[in-house]
Amino acid sequence: MKTDRVISRFSPTPLLAFVFALTALPALFPGLLWLSLALAGLLAGVALADLAASRRTVEAVRRVANPLSLGEANPVQLAFRCHGGALTLEVVDDLPLHLEPPERWPVVRLQEGAWVESGYRVTPGRRGRYAIGPLHGRYRSPLGLWRRTITWPLTDEIRVYPNLVAVRQYEVAMRQGRQMEGLKRARLRGAGTEFESLREYQDGDEFRSINWPASARRGGLVTNLYQADRSQPIMLLIDAGRLMIPQIHGLARLDYVLNAAMLLATVAAERGDQVGMMLFGGEVKAFVPPRKGRRQVMAMLESIYDVQPEQVEPDYGRMLAWFRTKHRKRSLVVLFTDLIDPEINRGLTAHLANMATRHLVLVVTLTDPALLAISRCMPTRAQEAYEKAAALEVLAQRAETRARLQRSGVLVIDVPPSSFSTAVVNQYLQIKEQGRL
Repeated sequence: MKTDRVISRFSPTPLLAFVFALTALPALFPGLLWLSLALAGLLAGVALADLAASRRTVEAVRRVANPLSLGEANPVQLAFRCHGGALTLEVVDDLPLHLEPPERWPVVRLQEGAWVESGYRVTPGRRGRYAIGPLHGRYRSPLGLWRRTITWPLTDEIRVYPNLVAVRQYEVAMRQGRQMEGLKRARLRGAGTEFESLREYQDGDEFRSINWPASARRGGLVTNLYQADRSQPIMLLIDAGRLMIPQIHGLARLDYVLNAAMLLATVAAERGDQVGMMLFGGEVKAFVPPRKGRRQVMAMLESIYDVQPEQVEPDYGRMLAWFRTKHRKRSLVVLFTDLIDPEINRGLTAHLANMATRHLVLVVTLTDPALLAISRCMPTRAQEAYEKAAALEVLAQRAETRARLQRSGVLVIDVPPSSFSTAVVNQYLQIKEQGRL
């Protein structure tokens, strides 16, 4: 955005005050007052001339990649142009609380009439909707006696989405006909006949799937990819209650969950499945019925990107009962939650055992690396021994809950943040490969 409506003000620098102080020194000696007055007058003339020489017209433009990704260093592009002479411009932008500023703000050297590009990176610490701006700049007069501060009334409304880096990596890999790092290559039973795309030949591809004309043009073997004939519903149930508030490596559990959920939704949509979502805390916060296509993924993202976890107990019984009234078709139901509270877990196990009679249920939960580290340490003090015993008890309770869920026919993933998203997608791919839906 660009505007000519700027607010500016000139202020004296410490150098100007220092020089004026020097002009007063002759007045300390009898008979030299006239010299002090003369020097002051001379300096006043020089200062006014320096002020007049410092006047410039400076234009500013800001471009922001919108939306921003949570926890990533997102670029903010700036461009400036001045008229009236060269200058060195120091730039500072107004950022809201949850946008971490750069370590160093830009310093831009401008020449007469030429646009100069610069910028910085901003790291969001929380999802949501924010405003950036106004933009501020300052420069010194040619002699350094004055400093001009300029405020450009530039504002940009931005949205901070879950971290979509993994989603973009997956999309790039698909366009290039390769696998995203960390994801398994799964074959679907009963592959369809509707052509989808081309990719380079890989070991294990069926001979009949080779596209010979395309192979001849590219100078290497190329394989046809086909969509699966069956479209299967995938429902993502996301807990946004108090269990999702604790942070791991500076991010709330809910943020890791949303990152994984959006990658899973993208992969499932690319494979032709219907994807839907329900997000709940004390009540249902968002519900998106399952549909096909990339637009569905964006609709889900727009529904959840600014939802924050709330300090309430998840009422699984009421939420799952509500879900049953909205969705009856057999589906892969993926529940993202935590298994740290044994009282809540007992009720959850009973509800999911009932759901597993109709749906294929997958529970996804995060392992806290800090908790694992405490459980494996060798304590040297009584406090450390107490902490280790508590950590071991929590882990034993989680293991017991996982075992009960699995005996009820529920699949469970309990992995650390480093492999969380890929583990979820790989489990989905394995289910598809096995034809379990």
